[in-house]
Amino acid sequence: MCLVPVGKASFSREGGRPLISALEESLLTAMENAGGRFSVAIHHLESGEAFQYDADQPCYAASVIKVPIMATVFHEAAVGHLTLEEKLIVREEDMVTGSGVLQHLTPGIALSIRDLVVLMIIESDNTATNLLIDRLGTQTIQQSMQQWGLQATQFHHKLQIIPAVDTDAHNTITAREMAIFLKRMAQGQVVSWNACRKMIEIMKWQKVNTGLPSLLPVEDRPVGAIPDWELAHKTGDVTGIEHDVGLLYVPGHTFAIAVCVRDVTVPLRVHAAMGRIGRILYDAARHT
Repeated sequence: MCLVPVGKASFSREGGRPLISALEESLLTAMENAGGRFSVAIHHLESGEAFQYDADQPCYAASVIKVPIMATVFHEAAVGHLTLEEKLIVREEDMVTGSGVLQHLTPGIALSIRDLVVLMIIESDNTATNLLIDRLGTQTIQQSMQQWGLQATQFHHKLQIIPAVDTDAHNTITAREMAIFLKRMAQGQVVSWNACRKMIEIMKWQKVNTGLPSLLPVEDRPVGAIPDWELAHKTGDVTGIEHDVGLLYVPGHTFAIAVCVRDVTVPLRVHAAMGRIGRILYDAARHT
């Protein structure tokens, strides 16, 4: 593998026909003047190429931490510690603010673990997330993440909960580790091939699409036709933070992408930059 530094950016290639090595200028231009500090990692699975820009900078995870939590659920199901059909009761004391619909429903509703995972990913539901964290246990999530080689990506606390004792331990991610994790998921190497297929399917149902897919073409195709693109992704945002990580599929091409942005001043500008990154990769794949 060769690694050629380009300022804060770098490319690596393991073999195969190059694709993204010619996209450096376009990718860097997409980040300029967006109002934030970008950390980006992109892997093109078919060529083995990778692009990184400040990709090892730890970032507050926001809702992107829900991706390894989902994987931990599937791991615990695979080893028989739970079933996806098991139901959990949503109590009033479980309901937290922020994103999601469960906080607005009547307490006492029972939902399957699978349904809670779907809500956690596609609606970024914080109440669903915390119920799953309670069912799994913090240590179980941490051990699973370590097993998958996530070192700088760390999980420490539930969402929208103010701890009784303040701590410096926060949920963190890096663009490099998230892109590698998604790459492994695309290769069927997280839990199992079948678990990866199911997790990617859920991520394709994402309802928050203001980032990476925002500039991809709107499809107008016959019923049953093969799509021009699909994106399985997860967003995350809090004040000053905007993230979008996912797998972009264009026929013959697969990109594992992690865009993490800190010190955001105008979210709409960052979303537009993310959209340009998604479109740059899509156009390159369509013309290769």
